[in-house]
Amino acid sequence: MTLDRLLFPLLAVVLAGPALLGLVLLAGRQRASVWQPRIAVLHSVLVVAATALIAVAWARHGEGAFEDKLPPVLHLGHYQWVPMFLVDGHTLLYMVLVALVYPVVVRFSLPSFHREPGSGRYWFLVTLLGASLWLLCVAGNLDTLFVAWELVGVSSVMLIGFFHSHVRAAQNSLRALVYYRLGDFLILLAAVLIHHTFPDQRFAGFDHDVHSPYALPVALALLGGSLAKSAQLPMSPWLHRAMEGPAASSAIFYGALSVHLGPFLLLRTHELWLPSWTACSLMFTTGLSTAVWATLVGRTRPDAKTALAYSTMAQIGIMYMELAVGLHTLVAVHLFAHAGLRTWQFLRSSSLIQDFQDNPVFAGSVTLQRRLFFEHVLPVSVQRRLYLAAVRLFWIDALQWHLVARPFLGLFRLIARAEDAILGRKGRGGAA
Repeated sequence: MTLDRLLFPLLAVVLAGPALLGLVLLAGRQRASVWQPRIAVLHSVLVVAATALIAVAWARHGEGAFEDKLPPVLHLGHYQWVPMFLVDGHTLLYMVLVALVYPVVVRFSLPSFHREPGSGRYWFLVTLLGASLWLLCVAGNLDTLFVAWELVGVSSVMLIGFFHSHVRAAQNSLRALVYYRLGDFLILLAAVLIHHTFPDQRFAGFDHDVHSPYALPVALALLGGSLAKSAQLPMSPWLHRAMEGPAASSAIFYGALSVHLGPFLLLRTHELWLPSWTACSLMFTTGLSTAVWATLVGRTRPDAKTALAYSTMAQIGIMYMELAVGLHTLVAVHLFAHAGLRTWQFLRSSSLIQDFQDNPVFAGSVTLQRRLFFEHVLPVSVQRRLYLAAVRLFWIDALQWHLVARPFLGLFRLIARAEDAILGRKGRGGAA
């Protein structure tokens, strides 16, 4: 069967899983808690089967683009939004990764969330992630990708705040949401520029769009938008706060799938930014800075999940460097290997302390092996200064608060006071 006959029915089947679980949650059926994990397991099996069918059809018939198969969903003035889909090598790369990781995490979650309070929310959000990633893989233009990108972000933020009775979980989910919004704004800006300046909106047409005078601004907007999702500087501090969520969601989001969407987006759009020396230089510098920063900070973290979060940042920073110099095949291999390793490590993090308690001699030998070369070379005074700076995240949180967050809050409080004065209301803005 050809790709055009397979894609839309399979996409409908994949999207039906979270839709069904969402309806169950809206209905408030408490007795459905027994069926929710079974639906999630069935959904993960369907994702694997759909991926296998797409891979077989792609191997037989080659690349397929489906921009003319659906009517416009939104028509406003001169603008119309038409969902576009594309199946190529990049699609299969990430789709196979989703099919490998997603069922493993679902299976691991079964005993963890058996009859737990709020388990229905967890199964809905995890299946929403799986369906959103599958949609993102087959997106043929930035508009379609942005829809899936937003769904991934929503499910991520809600799982960070899964234990919503804890104040810190709510605060950390809000912090992640702020960084996501900044990155999403840049992605949306890139989509607007593409609509107004590019002759071809499809990813498949970017090799011709690169000659547009607006190719560099679009490329820089895509690069900036990818930084938030992959926790690259200066949008890194949210990732260690995301560890408030369950270990299983940390594995699938911040070890394997969601956190690698930045490199995937850049791989998908490489025809646009690769010819630009400016974009490649910024990408390389950002990746190098993040790799060094995350390595130093991660060595000061006392808990396993946070240390893994910084290790993930550092490895993705190296992927950005590889992308910048054009080693795209190496990036694909690196992404697969890193996602598999981090999935296993995050899933094992909950039992890591027990492992070390059972074998304290082994734990001590591991500790002794964690020594980097600079520890033998740098003076003790420099080592201490580096350690203290790393403990404070090199003051990046304080800088962002004083230079970005505080001025914005002050501006909006000023606007609130002005609105109160104009409407004759008593002070609502509060002190700046």
